[in-house]
Amino acid sequence: MKCPNCGKTIGIEVLKCPVCGHTNPLAGKHNENIKKFDKRFKGTQKDVLESAEKTEGLGKRGGIFAILVVIIVILAFVGGLISAAGEGETDEDRRRDSLRNSKEYSAQMKGYLEEGDYISFEAFVRYHNIPFDSEPYNEYKRLDYVAEKYYDCVKYWEKVLLRSDDPDYWDSSELDISHLCSSIDSFTDVYAYNSEHEKNEESAAYIKDMNTDIRAMLKRYLKMTDKEVDEFLGYSETKKAVVMEDIILGEVSEDE
Repeated sequence: MKCPNCGKTIGIEVLKCPVCGHTNPLAGKHNENIKKFDKRFKGTQKDVLESAEKTEGLGKRGGIFAILVVIIVILAFVGGLISAAGEGETDEDRRRDSLRNSKEYSAQMKGYLEEGDYISFEAFVRYHNIPFDSEPYNEYKRLDYVAEKYYDCVKYWEKVLLRSDDPDYWDSSELDISHLCSSIDSFTDVYAYNSEHEKNEESAAYIKDMNTDIRAMLKRYLKMTDKEVDEFLGYSETKKAVVMEDIILGEVSEDE
């Protein structure tokens, strides 16, 4: 963002402009949002850990499905940051900020990847408008193509699995399932291309790991074997939606 007094580009979290000393009117709101996010996030940690402990046989990070508990918090956090930025900060401002803080931001992105936290990685990328056409971010360019689709898949899994049980609430399950199947198709296509062309071994491993997670979600929530997952991924988008509705919505009807 730009200082409203002297026009110097400053970070949204900076309390006072380092050039003219003018108080940044957006910093207070931004820092307040950060504190609220920290409080809300810590409040979910117990639920996340309990969810992870109950997950069986789903790879090195059994807690991957805990993401479906946390993603609401993360998305709300990102939305809050953008709202806090208001009219004073544009996408171009965030891009310049990313270039100015490239060493710090690149390290933070790498930290998310090392933890297998691809959701936070992508949320960070979207908020900061990371320029993958510039160093040092360009090493993550292919990886981000995949992470973007992975993020969408997890978002729609959250919508499908955490439906409201309020009878007066409009049930968007079929629409959400349709979006999820479309996201899975997009992920599969992007994964196939970029996993083949990614030359960096470390990035290739993260890309493969995301694919493992997507397959594990299908196995977990649709109760499929590896062979059934392969068959499912070969279906048309329409047939995927029909199969998923039969399994997920059919179970709801039986429970009712």
